[in-house]
Amino acid sequence: MAIPFLELRDRIDRHIEAVVDSCPYPASLYDPIRYVMRIGGKRVRPLLLVLSARSLGAADEEILDLAVAVELLHTFTLVHDDIMDRDDMRRGHPTIHARWDDGTAILAGDALIGLAYRCLSLQDGPRMGEMIRTFTDAVVEVCEGQALDKEFEGRGDIGLQEYEEMIARKTGRLISMSARLGALAANGSPSQVDALEEFGACLGKAFQIQDDLLDYFSSTQELGKIVGSDLAMHKATYATLKGSALLEGAAAERLRRLLQDGRPESVAEIRDLLERGGVPEAGRRDVEELALRGRAALAAVLPAERTMELGTFSDWILHRTF
Repeated sequence: MAIPFLELRDRIDRHIEAVVDSCPYPASLYDPIRYVMRIGGKRVRPLLLVLSARSLGAADEEILDLAVAVELLHTFTLVHDDIMDRDDMRRGHPTIHARWDDGTAILAGDALIGLAYRCLSLQDGPRMGEMIRTFTDAVVEVCEGQALDKEFEGRGDIGLQEYEEMIARKTGRLISMSARLGALAANGSPSQVDALEEFGACLGKAFQIQDDLLDYFSSTQELGKIVGSDLAMHKATYATLKGSALLEGAAAERLRRLLQDGRPESVAEIRDLLERGGVPEAGRRDVEELALRGRAALAAVLPAERTMELGTFSDWILHRTF
């Protein structure tokens, strides 16, 4: 599926570049930040923010600083997650801690939060207090989600419900926050703000399910990182938890042992077991169900012509291969 909204994405990227280029000194801090921001990415969160605001009649130029703020915040989470997970590749490039060192990456992540708040402070409008609270709550919740993710490593008793509660914080909150901020920036009604946030929450959960499936059913070339990277960290994911629930007998026991061992060379066999258990099909069903729920939330408060772009965006995100 072709990447949509390329012109908008380019505008967001140019605005990001202008923000980071306005901070030239010291180079030891800002060179790593420029490096990680120029690697690029899908720009899911700023795109969703702008499209959410558009659906309520806001002009793009009014909210670009806010869109950049959410992308800077998201990048902070990636920089620090990569340190904690010892991931040396991100989007096909060395991570900051791999190219420089841990201290540089920690400081760059800290500065990214500050830059994000600086961009947020440039936003104007009657709902500024709500936007600050929404943004700050998301910072706290994503840290809670990361803490839970680390707690879960190596635990063999994680269930799907517990896992879904974790990803609602770690991944889902920044996505639902982006939709909510867009609605607030456009001065949406309370029902519109809540509906767009619900759409974002459904999209965020489905996004993580899709990510978990791609970790076993994509390639290193497509993902820009090592396939099966969660296995070595003994991380429970949607794919492995769903496989454990669907497989029975010897196949279920074999999957349990492979996951417990956590050897990278086991990825192919794990993939075969997950396919045997119908995990890809179950994942697609869950993703589609979440997409339908999100669209129903929008349909309750907005006419169809106002949500067409959000529908296109949702289709792209949930059917991607990277």
